[in-house]
Order: sequence, then structure tokens, then C-alpha cells
Amino acid sequence: MNIFTWIAAGIVIVTLIYVSFVLTVADWFADLRKGQAVSLLPERAGRTWPLWTQVLMIVLGMALCVPLFYFGWIPLFPVPPSLALTFGVIGLLLYLAGFTFVIWARRTLGKYWGLSTSLQVKLQDDHQLIQNGPYALVRHPMYSGWWAAMLGLTLLYPVWAVFLLFLSTLISFLGRARREESALAERFGNSWVEYRQRTKFLIPYIY
Repeated sequence: MNIFTWIAAGIVIVTLIYVSFVLTVADWFADLRKGQAVSLLPERAGRTWPLWTQVLMIVLGMALCVPLFYFGWIPLFPVPPSLALTFGVIGLLLYLAGFTFVIWARRTLGKYWGLSTSLQVKLQDDHQLIQNGPYALVRHPMYSGWWAAMLGLTLLYPVWAVFLLFLSTLISFLGRARREESALAERFGNSWVEYRQRTKFLIPYIY
């Protein structure tokens, strides 16, 4: 492994740990304990699943990534050695750009951030419609940034495991974005309509 490979791997590992555990799981777990987070499991006869089942679901999901990366570390396509470094540099830069966009959006959203699923969205009682920062460009900048980061990661590591992870987040986050738009439209009415008319869905200036 050359020095670029080591540096890129270190950056990816540190940033993924930061996004996954510091910005996502830790905050979601704290909100769940306070009853302010969306449940990852559907209610049963009006009763929510116990806290430990929610945590177990996350642990099992992470555990499934181990065999995925072990058996799925198969090249998507052959990359000539002369282009490997170019692919890697472009991929790392795109990954960092996407990661930066995610952090910017997360900081802009502040206390109004909350984990949602493709089936459920939970808004706070005093929820505000954030329209500044990256939210002035697209309505779902955290998803946009994550997809850009995952695309960069696929260029950096062009293997089936990373590509399937990128594809699964693409499908999952699209469902979440649609569900969030419905919830925000219901809560904010005309304000949401005006905001939607002047912004793009996921890709700045394009879509």
C-alpha cells in the first residue's frame, strides 16, 4: 500500500466514525431516551418497541456490514494501474466535499435535526423551517452530501460492497426525503410551498 492509500483509508475511517456515531447514533439515542426520536420499528397496537430493541436493531444492521465487506470486496470493473491514483484522488476529493456538505447541513439544522425513516418522520413541537445555509440551495442537503460522499467512496474503492452500500442509501434516502416533504408540507403549509418553489430537491441548481 502506498502513502496515499494509507492517508485515504485513515480519513475515511475517522470521518465515517464521526458521522455514524457522533452525529447520528449518539444524538438519536439521546433523543430516543427523552422520547423525542423517531422509532426505527413500527408501533404495535399503539405501543412502541422497548429501547433495547431499537439499539439491537442498529447493532444488527452494523454487524451485517461485516460479511458484506468481507465477501463483497470484489472489483466492479478493472482499473488500469495508471488510472488507479487518479480515480482515488477524485474519489477522495468528492468524498470530502460531500462529507463537508453533510456537516454544514447538520450544523445549520442544529437542534431541529432528527433521524427519520422511510415510514416515519417526527417533527419537534417548536420545529422551524430552516431555509438558510445549504438549505437555501436544496431541501435535503444532508442526503445530497451523503450521496456525493458515497459516490466518491465508490471511485476510491470501486468494489461491489461499496457500490451496493451506495445504492441502498440512494433508495432508502429517497423514500425518507419524500416522507419528510409530506410532513413538512402538512406542518408549514404556504411557507413550505414558497420554499419548495425556489429550491431544488437534491442537486443544487439542477434537480
